[in-house]
Amino acid sequence: MFTALNTPAFQRDYAQLAKVTLNPERHTAENALTHCEMVASRALQLADLNGCPEQEKRTLEALAKVHDIGKINGSANPEESLKNLSLYGEFEESFVNLVKYHDINLPWYISKTKGQPPSDKAWRKMALKVDVQLLCLFMIADRVDCPGGWTANKALTWFLEEAAARGYYAPVLTQ
Repeated sequence: MFTALNTPAFQRDYAQLAKVTLNPERHTAENALTHCEMVASRALQLADLNGCPEQEKRTLEALAKVHDIGKINGSANPEESLKNLSLYGEFEESFVNLVKYHDINLPWYISKTKGQPPSDKAWRKMALKVDVQLLCLFMIADRVDCPGGWTANKALTWFLEEAAARGYYAPVLTQ
């Protein structure tokens, strides 16, 4: 697992994230590399607070490093990160799916605001592909450098409430 992290191509591209600027309305980090490092640190803190085993900690840390690697292609779309992961030889399905779903809260929230919330079937389908507890912890960590923090993000707080109501998410501590 985490084949991508050890490839020269990933290491080269990860360093390139230092040249990717972020929208200051959404991030306080000066660039995407700093953001990823901040997310990794916060993800490990959350993992410790929630009693995650070592394998889950390694998963969260690796996810923090690869989740935005597609931004070097000029797009914040998770699909770009997935394309890059395959180039680095990362095909482990449960990990790749965490990258794929790491921003699902926003489109699902938008659908909800339009009166078309994701169905129970959509939640079950996602839960079959990812560990939703880990996904939720990661989503919180991914907002580490957002103005107002994760609690100011309506899409994320809605997603966490929905995941908890469905029994997929039960944080010990998230602050």
